[in-house]
Amino acid sequence: MPKIPIIKAKDFIKFLDKYGCEEISVRGSHHKIYNPVNSRTSVIAIHGSQDLDKGSFSGILKQLGIDIDDFIKFIK
Repeated sequence: MPKIPIIKAKDFIKFLDKYGCEEISVRGSHHKIYNPVNSRTSVIAIHGSQDLDKGSFSGILKQLGIDIDDFIKFIK
């Protein structure tokens, strides 16, 4: 398993958009993301320019049904 990258939440949402996910709604600092491939959703909290925790990163990908290895290859 490759090393989980440190990434800002805003950049993570941009990569998810390029990966094929859609941003459904925004309520305050919480962005609801939808993966149309498997009809799964997840919520990402964006607080300023803070980095996304490694656990949150992998948890969001699991909720969206995206393989961590494939996504890391995609962002490189």
